[in-house]
This record gives sequence, structure tokens and C-alpha cells, in this order.
Amino acid sequence: MKKLNKVIFSVTTATLLATTPIYLTNNGQVLAEESKAKELAPEWKVKVELAIQKVKERLPYLADFSYSSLEILEKKDGTNRITIILQTSKEKKKPSFEFSLDKQGNPKGFRYNEEFPEEGRPKIEHDKVVSKATDFMKQWYGADMGGFKYNPNYSDQNEALFTKQVNGLPYLNVNVNLTVNSKGEVISKGEGLYGLGGDDAPALEDLKFADPKEAISKDQAEKAFAKHLKLFYLKQPVEGWNEKTKEYLYGSPTLRYKSEFSEFIDAKTGMEVPDDEGSGSAYEGSGSAYNPIVRVNPVGKEVTVKTTEEAAALFAAFGIESKAEKIKEGISEDTKGKEYTHEINKDLEAIIITEKETGRFMSYGMVDKKKKEREHPEEDPNGKKWLTPEESMKLAIAALEKYGPKHVKEVMPIGTAEFRQRGAEQGFKFVNVHEGIPVLDDEISIRIDRITGEVISLRMEDVSWEPLILPDPKKAVSHEQAVKEYLKVRPLELQYLTPDADILSDNPSYQPILAYRTAISLDHREIDALTGKFTTTGEFH
Repeated sequence: MKKLNKVIFSVTTATLLATTPIYLTNNGQVLAEESKAKELAPEWKVKVELAIQKVKERLPYLADFSYSSLEILEKKDGTNRITIILQTSKEKKKPSFEFSLDKQGNPKGFRYNEEFPEEGRPKIEHDKVVSKATDFMKQWYGADMGGFKYNPNYSDQNEALFTKQVNGLPYLNVNVNLTVNSKGEVISKGEGLYGLGGDDAPALEDLKFADPKEAISKDQAEKAFAKHLKLFYLKQPVEGWNEKTKEYLYGSPTLRYKSEFSEFIDAKTGMEVPDDEGSGSAYEGSGSAYNPIVRVNPVGKEVTVKTTEEAAALFAAFGIESKAEKIKEGISEDTKGKEYTHEINKDLEAIIITEKETGRFMSYGMVDKKKKEREHPEEDPNGKKWLTPEESMKLAIAALEKYGPKHVKEVMPIGTAEFRQRGAEQGFKFVNVHEGIPVLDDEISIRIDRITGEVISLRMEDVSWEPLILPDPKKAVSHEQAVKEYLKVRPLELQYLTPDADILSDNPSYQPILAYRTAISLDHREIDALTGKFTTTGEFH
């Protein structure tokens, strides 16, 4: 992101009394107290007045907002990014209305900060939201809504999203997202999902859009999608939220089908479109791409820690020299388990967490006491060859066999090694496997130091220490039936997309591609494998 120099000064519209020390007159002249305000070019003074006039014409609730102030962000290229804040008076900070100007000086996004915000944003019928938002789009952009079209896939409750249409297809990177309150007033306007990167994004006319006829057929795309619809277990599916206790409500163990691909299929190649981490990760859930199953051979007995002496011995096993008298005992805020802390230096400490009652070892890791973001070098400054992902995996498996549950015989690494690689650290997430099917919320996370080979983090709070009783996979509907039901309810749709991986790369490419993706539905997330019908809750744990 470009570094910006900020200059803030106040102006008023002509409706204000002339006694205001800094104001914008009818002819756009800026009068600044002590001449400290940043001077705007004459044409921009006019544009500011016109922009204020436009938003007031389209939003009647701004009628009494007569006081204005400007926030100017001066960019390195010498241009300004201008934000206008409207208030009913200089002294009264709320309600307020804030909006920005695009490169041409037209109003862009805006946000209304209510004096008495609606608690929890009361729901109104979504049809009314769409109707009010559509009327606003016609007022703002003209009868054709500027080439935007309502997109139900990304709209819900008080929000309506409109996507730019190109060659009759939605271009998911150019959107207008509107929020409507219970009075039917449009109170915010934003870009929505898959933004092209703000001011640095190229103009739409500078992009090249492939002919939709170049896409593979829908039948071919469905076959490509089917390869990614796979079975998985959840031992504790989330089924609701208890507002009184502020806790999740869990259901019985479940067997489901879900798509474990990134979201999009390249409509020319039929291949998965990588996500912004450069790997395929599930869109709705925490699981990333499935990998081959790994056999494990648990060794030794269950590890327990009940004294500071035993904690010191375990620290030593992880390469941390400690003494019992230097270890602090406490209770973990996150797990409510017993916590043993050894201070490595003034900034860093090592922590062991155990089950409070049994003393069973659950996690080990190092924490920055100042909560600073850890730096992760991309290569060894001394030129030493680091461990490969494969070598790191072997060390992680060895740690899992030594400290993990003794009943676990098979695990599956979820995602790709590169997905969790941060410089000298290599991370892995392993989930338990039952009859060849991963249990996505029965997991162990391990991080390896690629220089020393030491385990620097081992988290087992979410793993089951006893064998699980799970639904019989033989009773599941066929894969073919699950695919058919999935695509009936959430059919594949052809659209344009500039992938996040391209936008966020060191050498960004903003060219759109043709892509297929399944229609989004908040009410249809995954297929219950025993009934063959959609569930109402998605994978979450």
C-alpha cells in the first residue's frame, strides 16, 4: 500500500453562516484559518461542491447535514485522495456521513454513522432491501444502473450486492454493495468481494475479456467439479448459538459431502483456480485440499505433566533448558487447562498446557510477550540449506506419534505444505482418519523449525483421546447422487474473475479469466451423506 501524507481541514457549504473560520464558498474558494489548509485546485473545489450536492439529492436524510470537512490524503504521485465528512453541525460529531471521491471527482463509497445506531441491525424483508437498493442504483448510475445487476449469490439480510456485467456475464471483481436500514434508507456503499485493489486497479476498458464461447461446456465443468466433492466427518458439528451462554450448540457426529476445491474452475482448462495463498483450500470451512493418508505408529505411553519438575523435563524434550523453580504455574485463558510458563528472554516465553484434571499434555509453543508479529525470513542469511517440506513432515509425524493419541493409526495432512510455510517455519495440520475418511475437527497442528528441525509448536486441544463412534460410511448415498443433488440446488455459473492470487502477487496481473463456480447459498452448504440432502449449517469448528 502506498504511503500517504494526511492533511485535514474543514469547509462548509454555502448554507452555513459566514462566521465559520474555514469554509467553501459558492465559487469554490477555500478560506483557511491561518492559511494552514491545503489548497485545492479550482476545478476540484467545484467538484467537491458538486459531489456534496449529488449525495444530498440522492439521500434525503442528509438534508440537515450543512457542515462539511475534508480529509485529503496526498499520494506519492502528487494526486489527492479526498474524503468528505458531513455533519449537522461542527460540534455534533454524530450523526455523520462520510464519502470518498474517485479519480474524476465523483462520489464513490460512503458510510452513514447514525446517532442512535439500530441495535443488531434489525432485519427487514430482503425483497424490500433489493427494491430500495435497485431504486438507488438507478438514481446513482442511471436507468441501466451503470451496467450493474443484482447478484443474489452475495446478498443477504440488509445487504444487496450488484455486480458489473461484461458480455452478459458478471465480473466478480467490480461490485457495488449497499446496506439498507429498517427505514429503507441506503446507509453504506462499498465495493463488495474480490476488489481489484482500489486506486491502483486498471480501468475496466483496459482489461481484456475472453469470449464466453471459449469456455468448456457446463457438462465438462460439472465433471471437473465432481472430482472435488468428497466425504468428511465432523465429530462436533455446530448447529446453533446460545445467546444466553454465548456458546455454540453442537450436534451429533455427522458424515457429509462437501467440495474441497478453492471456489473456482478455470473455464478454459477445467483446472482449479488457486486461491490467494497459491493453493486449493475449501471455500466453506477450514479444511484445505485433501492429501494421501499417512500411516502412524504411536509409541510409548500417554504424556502427562503434573508438576513443575515434569514440565521442565518436557521443555527439555523440546530443546528448551529450564528448571522447576523458574516455571510459573497458571490457568490457560483459552483452554482453561493448567499452564506452565518458562521465560526464554524478555520478549519470548515457552508454554505447556495440560488438561486441568488429568495432567494430560495438550499443547506446547512459544509466545511473544509483547504480542508482536513474528518475522519469518524467506531464506537462511548464512546460506545454510533448510529442511525440505518432506523432511519437515517426517519430523512432524514423529512428534505426532510420540505425543498424540495412542488409538490414532492413520492421519491426513490437510492443505499443502507451502500453504502453511512461513520462512523458516513449516506448519502442518493433521486430522484423524476413520475408515479412509478425514475427521476435519479432530486435528493436531504442528510447526517445525526448518533450520534446527525442532518442534516449535504442537497443538492438540481439538483431538479426541479416545476412539470415536461415527456414522457408518456404508450407509452414505453414492457420490454420483450427491453430485447430482449439489448441482441441482447450487448449479455451476459462468463468470469473469481476476483471481486474488494474481492481484496479490509481487507482479500483479489484473486480467480477468473465465471461471465456473457453484451458486452460493447460505442455506445450502453441504450434503448430509446419510440423507443425500443439503444441511443448513456449514462445516465450522
